[in-house]
Amino acid sequence: MAEKTLNKIKNTALNLASTALLRVELANEESKLKKRFMALGQKLHGAVRDDLLATIKDDPSVVELLGAIEEEKRVIESLRKRIDNPRSESEEA
Repeated sequence: MAEKTLNKIKNTALNLASTALLRVELANEESKLKKRFMALGQKLHGAVRDDLLATIKDDPSVVELLGAIEEEKRVIESLRKRIDNPRSESEEA
């Protein structure tokens, strides 16, 4: 009986640690996304200021930022799903 209780405590601790780690990872990814949006905003601001809006869509760095933003959004969504439903991840393994 004591072994069963210890295993239950161990599993609970592992689940809590896993969730905490996922939340840290989520915060990191959200920070990356914010930085990318800020960089895109700076480029857009410069284009508006210099009346170059027509050319900004062809700027390779802008296209790269947009791609990175979409990728970060997918990663964040995946992490949120893993945090919200941790049981399904362990059942799939």
